[in-house]
Amino acid sequence: MFTNQDFEIFNDPTLAGRMQLIKTVIDPKFEQLAPLIIDHLQQPNGALFYAHVAKHLRRHKNPPVDTWVAFSQNKRSYKAWPHFELGLWPDRLFIYFDILDECKPSVQAKMAIKDLTPKLMALPAGYVISNNHGEAKTMPATPANITAAIQKFDQYKHSELVVGRSVQVGDPLFDNPTELTATILTTFEQLLPIYEQVMTAINSKKQ
Repeated sequence: MFTNQDFEIFNDPTLAGRMQLIKTVIDPKFEQLAPLIIDHLQQPNGALFYAHVAKHLRRHKNPPVDTWVAFSQNKRSYKAWPHFELGLWPDRLFIYFDILDECKPSVQAKMAIKDLTPKLMALPAGYVISNNHGEAKTMPATPANITAAIQKFDQYKHSELVVGRSVQVGDPLFDNPTELTATILTTFEQLLPIYEQVMTAINSKKQ
């Protein structure tokens, strides 16, 4: 399980050094957790989920500022599909549901994002929301911030939707692997109804 020491990989300023630490320290943990997460996401008679560990192949000079494993129902990719992510920024572990630029048109063509409002509002306290997966900064998922995030998603072409929970470096959860695992799985389970609503809309037949 992840520990506070894992975040020290981001202290390496070099591309080669940080990539080596990601591959040897973080990726094995993603790969170990992936089957457990998939088992919790998988629904009876539902399409299979696949894990996609970030490879950072486009990095040729600067080291990655974060790293993650994504879960989608497409075997080859995830960015063009609504998906889940578990990953690390230098100051936090994040557990998110994402609608990124690559899949935004397909979502908007089939549903009004405001239809997600009831499920977003029903999330427990402690959740966060954002319109940019490429930045660590998020807002608490309060009713006002949820409304603002939905409006921004609708109004701006490159605005995304990211929602979930994060665990800051130094949190006592990092000293309790069992509780941290439970937090990760519970978060994905609580985000699953949002994902299912989006996927149901995307997969619906044209009228």
